[in-house]
Amino acid sequence: MSEQRINDIAKQLEPLLGLEISARSVRDINAALQVAELLKSRGFSFEMKDCCPRSMNDTLWRAIFAKDEMKYMAEDVDSAVAICVAAIDALGCE
Repeated sequence: MSEQRINDIAKQLEPLLGLEISARSVRDINAALQVAELLKSRGFSFEMKDCCPRSMNDTLWRAIFAKDEMKYMAEDVDSAVAICVAAIDALGCE
């Protein structure tokens, strides 16, 4: 993924969370999971699904946030990107 796209995702997420989010959150699964924890503290549930569990060559991750019977999800080959994009979708509809 391009550096510009990573920075764009981080910039979209920052105002929705009300704090500074670095591009690291979009690149690093541990930092992205901290974003998921922030959403959980706001009442969202969180689920991560491996969409290619038996493949040795393919990866596709689906991140799902849910609240009030609404689901917000994103898929990407990078799990951290999937989490951050799903978070943007969830927080944008709050």
